[in-house]
Amino acid sequence: EAGPRLAGRVLPAIISDALLALHREQGVDVRLNVAVASIEADAVRLVDGHTLPCDLVVVGIGMQPNVELAAAAGLDVGQGIRVDAQLRTSAAKIYAAGDVCEFRLGGLYQRQETWRNAEAQGRHAALNLLGRALPFEAVPGFWSDQYDWGLQTVGVMTPSTVSRHLPDGGLLLFYLDDNGHLQGACGWAPGNRVARDIKLCERLIAARVPLSSAALADPAISLKQWLRG
Repeated sequence: EAGPRLAGRVLPAIISDALLALHREQGVDVRLNVAVASIEADAVRLVDGHTLPCDLVVVGIGMQPNVELAAAAGLDVGQGIRVDAQLRTSAAKIYAAGDVCEFRLGGLYQRQETWRNAEAQGRHAALNLLGRALPFEAVPGFWSDQYDWGLQTVGVMTPSTVSRHLPDGGLLLFYLDDNGHLQGACGWAPGNRVARDIKLCERLIAARVPLSSAALADPAISLKQWLRG
């Protein structure tokens, strides 16, 4: 990992650390703050001078958005093809969706490289091509299974964070705005333990009801109580 921690772009430090600890408990030798200098016949040489003997190298190179055609056509591009609230590009009759789409979230342009976003935007762009003129307001999120643990996120991170420690060693993090409205949540627990809570958080984000930090931190208090109200 070239960065100082795992999944640093998408996970808070406390869950990134838990993820690292889990992999090391499973016998994975994780190297942080290091990159590959070269791949040789029977080893990988790192930029810090270490050599790792190996028989097989698996390379995950990520993705780069294909914006060349859009740029050649004169569309507005940044890290992706930029769109307005309706997923319409700077050319009124052209729409973009999925990994290549750069849309505003929390006031900033960003891309979401998840199947959930691609599915939701593809459907939404199709509706708007048919004349619906609907703003795209789907809440971003992703999930991942790590051994016997589950990781789920929804919404966006903010500086105001409330932690709820779960009885099984898991953790829920809630991200609030200045008025106590939920903006995002991140869950980490064995199995599918946090799935229900993250779904409730998605509804609370849409509901925009003010929440109590003390109650959010208490695992004995159900998140449903604010939805009932």
